[in-house]
Amino acid sequence: MAEISFCSFDEIKSDILLPQMFEILSTNMSKIAPTGNSYEEDKKIWLSYMEPNLKRKQIILMYVGEVLAGYFQYSLGECTVLIEEVEILPAYQRTLLFYRFLKYMSRIIPENIKYAEAYINKGNSNSQRIAQKLGLKIVGENPNGHSFRYHGDFSSFKKYFSTFPLI
Repeated sequence: MAEISFCSFDEIKSDILLPQMFEILSTNMSKIAPTGNSYEEDKKIWLSYMEPNLKRKQIILMYVGEVLAGYFQYSLGECTVLIEEVEILPAYQRTLLFYRFLKYMSRIIPENIKYAEAYINKGNSNSQRIAQKLGLKIVGENPNGHSFRYHGDFSSFKKYFSTFPLI
């Protein structure tokens, strides 16, 4: 595998990055939670949400060589990290990319963060298994009932990350 690297989203490059990010999202979610819309309709809706909210979002890009292989979108509360989106191209799923990213993430999240929270689509069994491995437990659902709400101690994340070498 080519060199793996991570960097923060650069808003100056949003006209290039956002379409690439949507392609990754669409590739993954069209199988798990199809909307019934065309690709272009979904892209327009997603961009209309993302573009005005970029200043409030924290996004880490995952690269394998020059390829944008995935991204991680999150927000920080007083003591909680809300995992909003983790998307990785299928070719890079179940590789060292995700594990290296977890290790990277454990170093960039501030020390005051005690909890992790995520909403995971009920049809996304792979992400549900990963959340459970990381110590998150189902504590509810989102308002429309399509996703489970997961919550857990961030220390369990760090403990899990420590088992993976930063190869």
